[in-house]
Amino acid sequence: MRIALCSYSQKEKETALLMKLGKVDRFDNGVFCTYAMQRDGPYDAVVVMEDGARGMNFCMSIRGYSRDVPLLWISDQAEFEPQSRRLQADTFLVKPVTEYQLREAVSRLLQKTTRGNKPREEDE
Repeated sequence: MRIALCSYSQKEKETALLMKLGKVDRFDNGVFCTYAMQRDGPYDAVVVMEDGARGMNFCMSIRGYSRDVPLLWISDQAEFEPQSRRLQADTFLVKPVTEYQLREAVSRLLQKTTRGNKPREEDE
């Protein structure tokens, strides 16, 4: 599984946890993340760990490129939750986020990816 982590600052603990779930590429700019998706194919999940307007800009870049990639946004500002829905983030979490919450949220995103790749019965 390929996971994109979008954050301006190093998130060592979170990166280590995500690496247990799949291969992690970290980006400090949403444009770089979308460029990597164009060049190397889509990610199985994108995790945005940035607060407020910065996080919203990351999400806008991701959604501007793909409406389908599973997206988790983690912010310290609960008032951005309506924007997360508008940007069609699959999950929005408010900091502080426990290791368990992060693992569960990303696992759900990865399950969504796996289910999305399985052929439907009527397609077989």
